[in-house]
Amino acid sequence: MIEIVADKDIPYLKEVFENSKTFRLKTLPFDEINKKTLKNSQALLSRSATILNDELINGTDIKFIFSLTSGEDHIDHDFLSSREIFIKTAKGANAQAVLEYTLDALSFSSEKKVGLIGEGHIGSKLKKILSFFNYETVTFDPYKFENSIDQKDTALRCPIISVNASYSKKGDYPSHNLISNLEPEQMLINTSRGEVVDYKAIMKSTNAKLICDVWNKEPNLNVDDIGDTFIGTPHIAGNTLNSKTEALNLAIDSMKEFFEINDLNNLKPINKTLNLDKFLDKDEIKEGEIPFKFIKRFIDIKSISDSFKKDLNLFNGKDSFSNFFQAVRKKNERMGFRDYLLSTKLLSDEKKELLTLLGFKIHEE
Repeated sequence: MIEIVADKDIPYLKEVFENSKTFRLKTLPFDEINKKTLKNSQALLSRSATILNDELINGTDIKFIFSLTSGEDHIDHDFLSSREIFIKTAKGANAQAVLEYTLDALSFSSEKKVGLIGEGHIGSKLKKILSFFNYETVTFDPYKFENSIDQKDTALRCPIISVNASYSKKGDYPSHNLISNLEPEQMLINTSRGEVVDYKAIMKSTNAKLICDVWNKEPNLNVDDIGDTFIGTPHIAGNTLNSKTEALNLAIDSMKEFFEINDLNNLKPINKTLNLDKFLDKDEIKEGEIPFKFIKRFIDIKSISDSFKKDLNLFNGKDSFSNFFQAVRKKNERMGFRDYLLSTKLLSDEKKELLTLLGFKIHEE
C-alpha cells in the first residue's frame, strides 16, 4: 500500500482515490503537513503554503511530490534533486483563470497599451487575447527573448502593466522587487508573486492604481500592504473549479506514471448550462471589444476586494492570520469561463466565436 498525504483544501480528492486499492490517502490542513506526519508516507500532494525543503522531507519516505501550483519559489529543487525525489508543479493549469481575472481588471482603465512582464503560459495567452481586441502590448521576458534594459523600461512605462513573471531572488534574471516605482496615471495588475512588486515603495511615492492578488510572505502577509490598494484580492486569480480540476488531473497522470499504477480516477469537467438569451442585454457583446459588463457576471474583482477588506477589518486575531487567509481564499473559489456551457439563439456566429476565444464553451443546438 502506498501512503499519500494531501492538503485537505485540494478539492475532489475523494473522487480521485475512492476506488484505489493501491493508495491510502490521508488529508491534512496545510499547517499540519510536517516531517512527523509525512514520516511513513511515499507521496505528497501540496499547495504553495507548504515549503518543500529538507526541513520538511529529510527523514521521511517521500519519493513523489506534486505541488498543485504554478509558482516554484516554495520548492528547494537542489535538495529534492539530491535525494532523487520526483517533483512537479501544475504550471499552466491556472492560465485561463488568471486571464479571466486580468480581463476584468482591464475594465478599470480606458487605455489600450499593456506592458507584459513575463510571457509564459499566462502572458502568452493574455497577449493573444489582447491583440484580438486591438490592444498594443510590449513584452519583457528575458527567459524567452533577448530582452534589454531598454525593453524592460519600455514595458514599465506603459499605462497598464500586467505582471505574470516567475519569482526569483537569485540567478541570471532576479525578479525580487522588479517593480518599485510607478507614475500616478499608471495601473498595475499583479497576479504573479507579491515579492515581484515593492508595494510599500510604490504607495509611498505615488497614487498609481494597484490591482493586486498576490502578497509578500503569503500566507503571513503584511495587512498594511492591502489597505491602500485600489483592488486587493486574496490570491484567487487562478482559483476556479476548472483550474483545480486541470491541476489535479496533471497530478493524477504523474502519479500513475511514476508508480506505474492505473487505479486512480481522472476528473471529468462538470459544466453548468446557461441560457444567455434569458438575461443578455442586446448590445452587451460587441465585435472587437472586450465585453467587460458580460465578464463581470462571472468574475467581479472589485466586489471580491471589498469583501476581503471587510473580512480583514473583522479579523480578531484569535486564529492565526495564515489560517484566516487560507479560509478567505477557500471562500472565494469560483466557476471559471470553462465551467459553463452557454446556449444562445440570438447571438451571431461572430459573437459566439468571441466568447469561445475568451474560454467559454458554446452549446450548439
